[in-house]
Amino acid sequence: MRALFNPARSIKSFILTAAVLVSLALFGVSYLVVSKVYDQSLRQDARQVARIVSGQVFSAMYQVMSRGWSREELEQFLAGLRDSTDDTSYSLEIYRGPLVSARYGEIEQPPFDASLETLFRDGQRLTLHQTGGIRDLFPLRASEVCLRCHGNAEVGDTLGVIEFRQDLRPTLEKARSQFLTVFALLAPLPLVVAFLVALFITRRIEVPLAGLRNHIGNINRVADLRALSDAAPRPAFKELRQVFDEVTTLVTKLRDVAVDKDLLEFEIRLLERFVITSDVVRDWQDYVRQLLLEINQIIPTYALFSVFKVDSEVFDLEVFWHSPPGGDTREVLENIARETLDGHPRFAGSPIDRINHHVARTHVESLQLTVEDLRVQVKSLIVDEPKIGGIVGVGVHAELADDPTRALVVDSILSTLLNVIGSVKAISKYTKDLEYYATRDPLTNLYNQRVFRELMEYETGRAERHGHRFALLVIDLDNFKSINDSFGHLVGDKFLQSFAGTIKSGLRVGDIFARYGGDEFVILLNELDEDSPYVAAERILEAADSVLYTTDENEPVRASVSIGVGIYPDHANNANDLFLFADHMMYKAKAQGKHRLAIPGQDDLLETFREISEKTQLVTQAVEERWVVPFFQPIVESGDGTIHAYEVLSRIRLPDGRLVAASEFIEVAERLGIIHKLDLIVMEKAFSLAAEQGYDGLLFVNLSPKALVLNEFFDGIRGQVEAAGLRPEQIVFELTERDTVRNVGMLEQFVNRLHIDGYKFAIDDFGSGFSSFHYIKRFPVDYIKIEGDFIANMINDHRDMAFVQSIALLARQLGIRTIGEFVESAEVMAAVADAGIDYSQGYHIGKPSPLLQPDRVVVADDA
Repeated sequence: MRALFNPARSIKSFILTAAVLVSLALFGVSYLVVSKVYDQSLRQDARQVARIVSGQVFSAMYQVMSRGWSREELEQFLAGLRDSTDDTSYSLEIYRGPLVSARYGEIEQPPFDASLETLFRDGQRLTLHQTGGIRDLFPLRASEVCLRCHGNAEVGDTLGVIEFRQDLRPTLEKARSQFLTVFALLAPLPLVVAFLVALFITRRIEVPLAGLRNHIGNINRVADLRALSDAAPRPAFKELRQVFDEVTTLVTKLRDVAVDKDLLEFEIRLLERFVITSDVVRDWQDYVRQLLLEINQIIPTYALFSVFKVDSEVFDLEVFWHSPPGGDTREVLENIARETLDGHPRFAGSPIDRINHHVARTHVESLQLTVEDLRVQVKSLIVDEPKIGGIVGVGVHAELADDPTRALVVDSILSTLLNVIGSVKAISKYTKDLEYYATRDPLTNLYNQRVFRELMEYETGRAERHGHRFALLVIDLDNFKSINDSFGHLVGDKFLQSFAGTIKSGLRVGDIFARYGGDEFVILLNELDEDSPYVAAERILEAADSVLYTTDENEPVRASVSIGVGIYPDHANNANDLFLFADHMMYKAKAQGKHRLAIPGQDDLLETFREISEKTQLVTQAVEERWVVPFFQPIVESGDGTIHAYEVLSRIRLPDGRLVAASEFIEVAERLGIIHKLDLIVMEKAFSLAAEQGYDGLLFVNLSPKALVLNEFFDGIRGQVEAAGLRPEQIVFELTERDTVRNVGMLEQFVNRLHIDGYKFAIDDFGSGFSSFHYIKRFPVDYIKIEGDFIANMINDHRDMAFVQSIALLARQLGIRTIGEFVESAEVMAAVADAGIDYSQGYHIGKPSPLLQPDRVVVADDA
């Protein structure tokens, strides 16, 4: 029954199945009824026959017995009775009762069963209906006449029994066979009738249903609901017609309500577009093309255009077409965009520098639109000033005339589009700037220290594989501090820019020139001969003499340089040692009187590596003797200077009390493979001190990526935090990006494990290397510390300012808090706050100290 009413069953199959089931049910019932009636009728006839036959046999016996018969005559009579029923369904048997047997003796007869014994005892006739037949027992009771021969009997005693049997099974089986034959001939008739009825009914039902289904399938937008109500089919059955009328009424109501609904859904989807991923930023044109396709699902839209301000009064026009523009359509739209700008008092007469066209669906018929088509149907939104990413306005060209309700909503959609497209364009522009500055020094446009380190490692490996030599030049400006002190940092920056440009112009193609930091520069000279590095160094000395910068007051600014040279593999066989050697030679040149090149001799090589050996021994002993101590530098709110956190810095305190800065021993500890021990010592002491002083704020802790590859390091950190009684939420681990790229898989696993426990993470020197954006996308980052060089120069260089503002905007959109480093004056701190950076850190705020000051508001005086 459940299968019969399966919702997936069609009407036709339902009727056919029902017809078959009803026919079978009728046959079964008919068969049972007819069989029962026929059986009862046949048994009734058999009972009548039994009574007749038993009476005739009794009459015949009475006739013979009244004359008297011998035993031989009796046996002949019985044999005749039996012969007369041979080959029939009948059988006769006469039983001699006990009274007769007592007088005349036993005869051969079947044994008595319970029915015979009952009959001899009671003398009542029995008719028994048995399986497959009937049995009639007729008693021979004694009368007055019988007593003449049966003197031992009394009137009414049962002297014998006539048994009549009839087998009804052959007759019943024959009747059933004939009934089944007739039914088999008649059974297809109701099935054929049911099939024809099913075809007729289902056709009258399915045709209007198919029409309704096709109309519903063609509904792709709200406007199609009108076509459904106008072309609704009319079924033949009254009940279905009532249902269809109700559907038509529902469609009419739905059409009136759904206008607002689908527009609202589209606006919600549009708002979701504010979740902007790196893929969207990279392929922002594809993003807008897809956006246009989605708009067309709601409003037939020809084109979407955006106007971007790229310079003070110069604009770019980006046009996104739904289908390829044909004929003069492209030019018509360009002219309308120009007119739209000219019609705004703020942008009248502003030139459009570039016009870029994009097509969402390329393999379709081209659009052929007239000026009237576009001009009448344009909707645009222009702002007085670029708000986001330089975007001035957006506009759409769509079929709006027939749908005034949607025309009203388009204005709100344009506002959302302005923000969405503007944000994508802005982040795309800022990302390109960030990626560029991640590899460049923002002041001189040379490679920065991080990139130079990577390039030097690469060059070392390449030289080792191919067996060639290269040279490293370390260049330091002599007495550059006096320039800043005498003329100010702005003049100093201008001089550095001039110096970098002059030196770069004299290098070969392929030589690598970088600003290593402050007034220190480095150069890699590739594949050189015996004397070429010294010749190149002499040329740099001469070029440095020619660098002259004149201030606004016509004062000349000059500076000399000291140069140290190291050659691979003559002076070192790895990048770190080669740099130490060249740096040592640079200081030797300064010691010899400055403005010169120090040519290394054998004693210099021995002296340099003796210093390296001494430093290695110092760091090893410092870790073993636990001379490593923590210092704390405050991080404050950029607005009011309230302390937000402290950064834990490493120092080595020698037995005589002297302090060794981290820059002197961190790389050595990493090279020796004991950096994890050093980090754990610093953390243990810092956490213990914070617990002793009751400090409940955040602690920023620097971690060397090389320590993260050790499995026990994870448990060591957790154990120290628990031992000090601190909460995981108080600890922020700082990761520098220049080394993490080599172990990014292990780093990700390490970061995720600690983040699950509640620890926080920060990326240090953000923007100084290749991988800044890769890390904030891949890791659960809570803070980014912006590279200090950008912060220090932001008030003097608009490019640095733009870069810092871009990072702050990106971080806000990603929900990451920002910290500005190298805040060394009140002016820089004010600029940091104005740029939207959350926190500040630097010598203006507070220098590293061996003690925590958790209750202070720190803002240092410029003095």
